[in-house]
Amino acid sequence: MIREYNILHKIENDNTTCLEDLINLYYPDVFRYCLWHTPNRQAAEDATQETFLKTIRYFKKYIHCGKFKSYIYKVASNVCIDIWRKKGMESLPENLAYMENGFAQTESDLDLKCLVENLPEKYREIVLLRFAQDLSIREIAEIENIPLRTVQSRLRAALKQIKKNVRKGE
Repeated sequence: MIREYNILHKIENDNTTCLEDLINLYYPDVFRYCLWHTPNRQAAEDATQETFLKTIRYFKKYIHCGKFKSYIYKVASNVCIDIWRKKGMESLPENLAYMENGFAQTESDLDLKCLVENLPEKYREIVLLRFAQDLSIREIAEIENIPLRTVQSRLRAALKQIKKNVRKGE
């Protein structure tokens, strides 16, 4: 948190040498997010790069209400949506488990990924942000621009549905 504040403060004061620090701080999380939201690893790398380019390009427009991490995830989300639009696809494919994205390594990973993919989009996004990105409920509410209680109820409903699907599969 202090590191983030120092980096952002230096960038605000036109110290561009800190841009690399900003990228190093957030790259792994943004890349992991993009892996879940793009069709393949190459698209995720492109989306991550585009996220940082847009973040840096429009940094002066960033309003310091809320966490910067929430802001950068929102930029990443918009970039991933743009990628799908450019490809002429409306939503994520039904089954991402077979795509070469470097994420599904073991059979249990495949099972978990399949369970998450079968959730409705409004639940899937919250589950991914909460567990794959380890964001707080408050951060998710900021990113999704929905009330805190809505995030909590959607997360609860998603977990209930996953539990039901696991029992059905046993």
